[in-house]
Amino acid sequence: ASGATAAASFGGVTLGAVLRDRGVRWVLAGWSIFTVENLVLSEYRTEIRRSWGGSGGHGAYQSLYSLLSAATLGSTILAYWRFARFGVEIRSCLAPPPLRLGAFVLRGAGFFTLGQLAPPINLGAASIALGLSAPSMDLPADVRGAMGCPFDFNAYKDRGEVFGITRVTRRPELFGLLSVGLGATLLATTATQVAFYGVGPTVCFSLLALHSERTQRRAGELSAEKEGQTSLFPFWAFADGRQSFSGLLADVDPVNAWTAVGLAGLAALRP
Repeated sequence: ASGATAAASFGGVTLGAVLRDRGVRWVLAGWSIFTVENLVLSEYRTEIRRSWGGSGGHGAYQSLYSLLSAATLGSTILAYWRFARFGVEIRSCLAPPPLRLGAFVLRGAGFFTLGQLAPPINLGAASIALGLSAPSMDLPADVRGAMGCPFDFNAYKDRGEVFGITRVTRRPELFGLLSVGLGATLLATTATQVAFYGVGPTVCFSLLALHSERTQRRAGELSAEKEGQTSLFPFWAFADGRQSFSGLLADVDPVNAWTAVGLAGLAALRP
């Protein structure tokens, strides 16, 4: 009996106490509704558009999707804001150094993943915006305009389907956000924080990633080339030899990568 009690407790907090916590219940309910809403709207996308009728079906579907997602996720964030500092406490002091290091690594990996999805940051645009330099007038107008843009939106247009962070996973946006959340979970002080940053996103993003594979395959949106060369779950294609770290490193944008490390450092200053 004592072994079962120890297995159902953490830091003196029992699983029953966690499940009775109002913050945990509200946060997990929010993540659950958000997950179900996304699964249903994605699964029946064609039927919903068709039932709407007319040429406005696509726009109406996108508006409905955005509205419901914002409402469900917004209610989850509101529940976190209301209960995060109260309820069942799992730690009363700062996390020990090993956990803080782990949080930094996970956050850095998450920000790195999301940063490699974004267009490369153009550092030269700052000096142009401040009037410290100017593009040569001999250059075409579109080139001069691109030099003054803070992001290079044309950097990835000729790289095909498999490049950069997509070598690691076909759903980098989901697993990047999950990694950031797990980093925050290591520093959590209440059960509500663990539910919001760890349990909810882990279940939600895993289910959405698996479901997206199904719907994309069914709709013909997942090409044989991309599926054959990459994996859904991170680094699986590296483990079985379909991808190599040399290819990944060759595609990494260094400015975005260092920006991700900086963001992880800032997060470490304020857990």
